[in-house]
Amino acid sequence: MSRDSFKLTTLIIAFFFVALIIFIFKIPLLDKIGDNLVYRSKLVPSDAIVVLAGSPKGNRIEEAVQLFKKGMGKVMVFVGYPLYPGINSDEVMKNYAISLGVPEENIIARKLTGEISTLGEALCNLKQLELLKAKSFILVTSSHHTRRSRRTYEFAMKKLDMKLILRVQPAHDPRVPIPGWWKIHSGKREILFEYIKSFYYFLAY
Repeated sequence: MSRDSFKLTTLIIAFFFVALIIFIFKIPLLDKIGDNLVYRSKLVPSDAIVVLAGSPKGNRIEEAVQLFKKGMGKVMVFVGYPLYPGINSDEVMKNYAISLGVPEENIIARKLTGEISTLGEALCNLKQLELLKAKSFILVTSSHHTRRSRRTYEFAMKKLDMKLILRVQPAHDPRVPIPGWWKIHSGKREILFEYIKSFYYFLAY
């Protein structure tokens, strides 16, 4: 075998083994990419359950309602932003929570003031918690959004000079299933966007 043929054969074999390794470890690696975005706390009863807006599937409200019915929070708190003229997401979220059995008097829903972002939402929700004199709260958002949300709320609490006990509960999101996010278009899109946003928040805050 000539030297050139030997190099080519070696290269083909090396490529084959690399491809084989990637194939074998593909799913665990993809799972890890999704898992890295998820944060979950050990839950105990808290003063409030804060629900983040943004998911059109109702999964965040559904998870929060389950926690409320288990006695994990006294009130549900959230803010919303305009969806269409005259319709705000906080109104939709509130109506859905009521339809699932949460008394209206146990819901505090407000319109978002300031920028429409996770940080803007955090600042508004924390001000509502301050009015409630809450000492602790459970933050509910889609699974892939939990780690960045936790970090954002910790930053916001420092910004507002507030000291609250924060716990985080992921809500399964059918648009971004974890595991299995790479199997559907919305999962791939949202995971990519979440990493981009996480990188931006890391640099900005």
